[in-house]
Amino acid sequence: MMTKRCPDCGRHLPHSDFGRNKTLPDGLSFYCLACNRARNNDWYRRQRRSLGKEVRDLSWVPQGFRWCPTRQQAVAHADYIRNAALPSGFGTRCKACHNRLSKDAYWLRRYGLTKADVEQLRADQGNVCGICGTPDPEHLDHDHSTGRTRLLLCQRCNHGLGLFRDEPYLLRVAALYIEGHRQEHANDVVRQAAIEAEAASRPGEPPVGSQRRPGARGTSTRSTGRNSGSRRREQAGEVDG
Repeated sequence: MMTKRCPDCGRHLPHSDFGRNKTLPDGLSFYCLACNRARNNDWYRRQRRSLGKEVRDLSWVPQGFRWCPTRQQAVAHADYIRNAALPSGFGTRCKACHNRLSKDAYWLRRYGLTKADVEQLRADQGNVCGICGTPDPEHLDHDHSTGRTRLLLCQRCNHGLGLFRDEPYLLRVAALYIEGHRQEHANDVVRQAAIEAEAASRPGEPPVGSQRRPGARGTSTRSTGRNSGSRRREQAGEVDG
């Protein structure tokens, strides 16, 4: 395995631990990747200090965590957005901050509402869905024909209006449809309860639809001990006699 010595750390490392640099004879960078990254970070901090800007010391951040500048705290890698275009492989902020800022930017771009406008609307309706009252609604409803914003709704109510095409007539028909079937089911329950109550009040009578009289003896072969063939022979003997 081919190795190269890093002049910064003094270690002999495989070529895979060095970056590419076509200007050098061996085609590899002068320093190893780890040393090159440390030197770049040190240069970046010196430059910020020379410009009078703040330099954060993130050496205390534990392994598997990353500093989120928006939340001002360390966040686990699992809760961080990914960005393959950056050297670290992570984005500039955690998922929660990224989603919130993206939604704020969407409302401003789509409806012209700032974060303060949306929060005021949320406070005016008590932080509940404008239709069903579910807390913490996250969808801003609007009129698709005019584009005018209405209220904050939960996901189900917002999607429901869209599936019914914002048509009041269809919503009324759907309400009548559900109410009619519920009433029909309630009538069936009441009717069945009345039948059971009537049957319980007359225990000696046979069930509805039965042709057997109360107290009548059965005529099965088990009760008489004879089958249909023996009965026919007896009847034939009586006729002959």
